[in-house]
Amino acid sequence: MWKLVVADDEPKIRRGIEKVLEWSGFNIEIVGEAEDGEIALEIIQKKNPDIILLDINMPFLNGLNLLQKLKEINNKSIVIIISGYDDFSYAQKALQFNVFDYILKPVSKKNIEEVIIKAVYKLNEREKEDNYLEWVKEQLTENKDMLQKTFFSEWFNNKLSDEQVLKEIKFFGIEFGKNVGIIVIKLMEKLNIESIGEKWDSELLEFAIANLLKDKFKELNSNFIFSDEKHNIVLISKINDMLEWVAVSSSIEADISKYLKCNVIIEQANVSEGVLKIKAEYIKIRNSVSEKKKCTPIVLLTIKHIEDSYYSNDININDISEKLEVTSSYLSKLLKKETGLSFIDYLTNIRIKKAMYIMEDPTIKIYDVAELVGYSNQHYFCRAFKKVVGISPTDYKRGK
Repeated sequence: MWKLVVADDEPKIRRGIEKVLEWSGFNIEIVGEAEDGEIALEIIQKKNPDIILLDINMPFLNGLNLLQKLKEINNKSIVIIISGYDDFSYAQKALQFNVFDYILKPVSKKNIEEVIIKAVYKLNEREKEDNYLEWVKEQLTENKDMLQKTFFSEWFNNKLSDEQVLKEIKFFGIEFGKNVGIIVIKLMEKLNIESIGEKWDSELLEFAIANLLKDKFKELNSNFIFSDEKHNIVLISKINDMLEWVAVSSSIEADISKYLKCNVIIEQANVSEGVLKIKAEYIKIRNSVSEKKKCTPIVLLTIKHIEDSYYSNDININDISEKLEVTSSYLSKLLKKETGLSFIDYLTNIRIKKAMYIMEDPTIKIYDVAELVGYSNQHYFCRAFKKVVGISPTDYKRGK
């Protein structure tokens, strides 16, 4: 059961809290009560509760000082402040200590029940994350399918001839079909200061990302996931649906952010000229990841915004600069300096690259392609496509 400590100098309040809810129904047990901050600190250190109901204004050691002490001993309890109207300024100051919520006196059943439901949900989610972390650690000690990793490592480092590659592919029973997708993922250390080091280290995060990909692509028989020598996570997979493939990097990034709470650089490509072309495409996007890695955090975030919203007709640098809290002129200059491209050129290149993927499917009309990548006008799309690729979309499709 979850453990709860109640700290309030008013006996009436403590008794009321004890009786206001059927605590066992929330899987909660009250393991301690305290009438002042010093006693509360002793109980908390001894019982290590999951939830603390804390009066902000107590004798000897008030709520704010107690919160400071809890921070110093790295206590992870969920703290819910109990505050009177006169003490509301104290409650606001308590926010700096990342308190979970607060309840105003007089404490009502409705208010305390709502907050406790939220706290229990938070505890359940935290437990799931901790269990997953333990599972990842266990998996890390087991075999990482070294044969598969060794094969791709030797292939991508020019240690195998084309004949040997084809022989190994046959040995592993790899059947990618006409279209092969490649994704290279790199942890963005510059934007993961909180994630790396708190619960995870880089190696554990890379392994967790690889397992997330395995789960996401488990229904595809032909997919291979491994880490290369530059600590990139690499996915090579059969493509069944090109429209799904175009959206897959954003979906992967969203899952990594949601479940692992970290930021990554993702580059993707597809190969339709045979499996022996996979290595060259992998090297190309790996190098692209390495170039992105050199960028400052603000440019990396700008690139992320562009790649996440390229399909929107009204994406613009003003909105992005506002989100990043810088001026658009400063952001434009910085993006140009670090990537060699203006905002419009960078956006155009992303859109055209996505369009080229989509046009691998011959059934999709050009006006649909234009709309899917953010152009409301087919004429503008065709003009932009020819400027980037050198030929019109029609000629490009015809060549396929």
